[in-house]
Amino acid sequence: MLSSRQTSKPRIYIDSIDALEAAFHERIPISKAMGVRVVSYNGDSLTTTAPLSENINHQHSAFGGSLFSLAALSGWGLVQMKLSELLLDCNTVVMDGEVSYQSPVYDDLECVVRLPEDADAVFAKLEEKGTARTELVASFECNGKLAMQMKGRYHLKLRNPASET
Repeated sequence: MLSSRQTSKPRIYIDSIDALEAAFHERIPISKAMGVRVVSYNGDSLTTTAPLSENINHQHSAFGGSLFSLAALSGWGLVQMKLSELLLDCNTVVMDGEVSYQSPVYDDLECVVRLPEDADAVFAKLEEKGTARTELVASFECNGKLAMQMKGRYHLKLRNPASET
């Protein structure tokens, strides 16, 4: 699906996991302090990591705020990768997130986030209406068990071609 509105690259154009990691560190400085790395992207899911040593709490487990931050950031990154593939120039923000902490994370943080089943419809609506919302689920495991999950809601809005912001 190629946008009929867009013929050039979006202002935030991310065509590789290296470019996404650089965008994280340049545009969202906390990601650099957290040691965020992008591990993989397959068109439908994104995997990111961050070292426990940079995100540890007083209990010697991962700080809940770091888990939430990595989950929100990973969702934004997944959406940006897909928007770049579709050549859609959008402003993307996380609207809110519902978090469930189920067990401590004592290892390096690894977050996996996937596009929803209705992703094609979301992007079609975005092209048709200029705006869309979607929910992404980001998950962390520790010792083979779900440790934390965030359901993040994201708002996507096509940028005005004449606008510089």
